[in-house]
Amino acid sequence: MANEHNRLNSKFSIVGAFWVPEMTDVVQTGTLTADENGINFTTAPEYKRGGKGLPPLSSLFARRTRKKVPVLHGFSEDGPCTLCDLVEADWPGRADHGSGQSIAATTYMVSACVAGMHFGGSSEKCLNSARYTFSGLSDWLPKAASETWDKDYITLKIPFKLRDILDFSVRESRIRVSLKGFSEFTSGLPDGARISKSVNYVEVESPMAESLTSYYQIGNRLENLFSLLTGTSLALETFFVYRGEEDGHVNAKRRHRVRPFDPRECVWCTSDQLANAIAIWLSESQEFRRVESLVLGVLRKGKLFVETEFLSLAQALEGIHRVTEPTSVADKLVFRQVRKKIVALLKQEHVDPALSKRICDSLSHVNDPAFASRLTALCQRISGPLLQRMQIDPAQFVVEVVATRNFYTHAGSKANQNKIPDSNRELFLLNQKMRSLLRGALLLHLGIPEGQISDTLEREATLYH
Repeated sequence: MANEHNRLNSKFSIVGAFWVPEMTDVVQTGTLTADENGINFTTAPEYKRGGKGLPPLSSLFARRTRKKVPVLHGFSEDGPCTLCDLVEADWPGRADHGSGQSIAATTYMVSACVAGMHFGGSSEKCLNSARYTFSGLSDWLPKAASETWDKDYITLKIPFKLRDILDFSVRESRIRVSLKGFSEFTSGLPDGARISKSVNYVEVESPMAESLTSYYQIGNRLENLFSLLTGTSLALETFFVYRGEEDGHVNAKRRHRVRPFDPRECVWCTSDQLANAIAIWLSESQEFRRVESLVLGVLRKGKLFVETEFLSLAQALEGIHRVTEPTSVADKLVFRQVRKKIVALLKQEHVDPALSKRICDSLSHVNDPAFASRLTALCQRISGPLLQRMQIDPAQFVVEVVATRNFYTHAGSKANQNKIPDSNRELFLLNQKMRSLLRGALLLHLGIPEGQISDTLEREATLYH
């Protein structure tokens, strides 16, 4: 799209022509639209009359198979573009059998639109690097411009060159990550004003060509990491991809809730600590990544009922312990021997197959630590004095969280009712402690010293007490 459409969530409506890469002679013209409902490509309507080619009445009410198209190349009023992962969504039009006329079109939902280049779709490994900007990130990073206040005047220095904040390679994947900043200076406004603002972007370069999906996932993961460090909810704002001398910007529908930056909630760290945190984050296992979206989804404070938030936090705490501290109750060799004996006994006693399967399935979780053990281990990652400042008594906290989790996951149970919060306010305050513990465990896992996060964790845990 044009420059004004280069944001990931840009809204636009342009006309264009599109074709399957292997069938360049079969061209579909139509309108590409991006709005709050997503990105849609609607083909130009086809008009027929005289009764020929009209669909039978029975087909108007029949269930239609939705066609899927992996990729379309196109040319629009803004230049070349590629549409990825299209699915038929609607068939606007009308067939009037009385007059023998019909008008028909097809609307496709589009997963992503990359303006500026043609390539083989979201899974083709053909891209060398990507560049990202994030809303709110510049509020957290050092400013590019500097001010000096003297007695009679103010000196504003705006550098023309890019400012290198980080530039390193991740050892495990050998991808290169750089964080740069510059000052954007605007003058000649109608009122004569001049505006200077800092802009920061992240570049990721892979040693081997990667796919659009891979770079998109990295952008999402960096969005989560920066949200964790700033204590707010940032959003991936622009996403550019590069292939040799070619470049393109990505449009995709994203639903996110951006929150204003609050310096009291963020973690201030050195450039070396930030580089180390990014390297650890991007090197995590696939198991960690499966838990990451759950954890950051609840930490970024979406609109949830207090009960739903509690259950999400409990699940996130359990998950983050599982992926950062793999452990088992008994020796795995001993446990396998015990399990074999139980399976043999079930066969010997001719236990009902359905019951036998249920028993065997439950055995797969017997050697995992209990939820209470996981919570205790997470509390032990934080020093006693800081837990006290956070108003967390580990023994009481663990009992209360476990009892509350069991009460809500086993609806109607009367067990341990005397140990669960009596009101929504008490449950809300418990959620704040769980949220602070979860964030603290993640920040410590990323190598941020406790001394740099203690005030932030205390504030988050006790703000509403």
